[in-house]
Amino acid sequence: MTALFSCNQQSGGAKKQRPSFKSILGLQFIEVRREFNTGLSFNDQGFQQEPDWKLYFLSEDSVMIYNPIKKVYFHYPVYHDHDSVFNIAREWLRLKEINRDSLTFQLLSVEEKKVSRQLSNVTMKFYSYTYLKEHIKQDPQKLQQPSSADSLFIRSKVMRANRNPFNPDSCFAARNPVKFTSINKNMQVNKVPIETNTYNLVNSSPSDAYLFPEYSITIHKAYKKFFYTFSVLVDQNGKMRINKFITSPEFETSRKKVLQGIVDVYLSHYLTVIPGSTLNIFHPSEITLHVRGMVQ
Repeated sequence: MTALFSCNQQSGGAKKQRPSFKSILGLQFIEVRREFNTGLSFNDQGFQQEPDWKLYFLSEDSVMIYNPIKKVYFHYPVYHDHDSVFNIAREWLRLKEINRDSLTFQLLSVEEKKVSRQLSNVTMKFYSYTYLKEHIKQDPQKLQQPSSADSLFIRSKVMRANRNPFNPDSCFAARNPVKFTSINKNMQVNKVPIETNTYNLVNSSPSDAYLFPEYSITIHKAYKKFFYTFSVLVDQNGKMRINKFITSPEFETSRKKVLQGIVDVYLSHYLTVIPGSTLNIFHPSEITLHVRGMVQ
């Protein structure tokens, strides 16, 4: 394990005692809220912080964390670094609050083996199942839902994006990305898996599936053989307009015309388009297309 040093830790200062998990050993906790320091679970890009941890500590140095995909708890060692900073399940966390009712961690950012309070802007809030049952008396899944402040934030972003649907500075990633369905036997469309798309040549994250959605489209009986990769802005009504593509400067105008023609002639007629949405509200978003034309 790589040791970290706080950027504001003073040499020669009094060393703080390691916080203890002894008082909560064996108690099951569930994460009910994960948010940025803005108090929101969404950022401007459309990325959503989602509470999904369940855990209980076996000892001061070990914890069991639930894997929602495999539906089983896995054991992880707990490494103490300094102050109240721990490494748990490959995440650097600062313990901010601990009692038998709740836990609060600050999710830390790491740069050049240093952690920074300024860069650490995500908070994870946990409640014990006992506290939820005896005091909150509410289903934890309800507490995990986006807050009213989240809804107001998204609605304001949607209103701005809808006023400027083809302005890339106004659109944002849709939590539920654009969906395509082919209505012509000469066209096949598939969403590119996150582990193989353009943005994840090394590592992939589940959030990349909606932050950077990509689609592979094949058009049979096209006017000629071609292959283009480009991004489009899809507005709240499903209309598509070319945004980004790569070509030599002298060919930009002609290439953009060709690509928009492919979108208007083929994609708009051969596909049904369900726009991207966040919190059940349709809004403009950007997607990447890999379009192949086949003459047969």
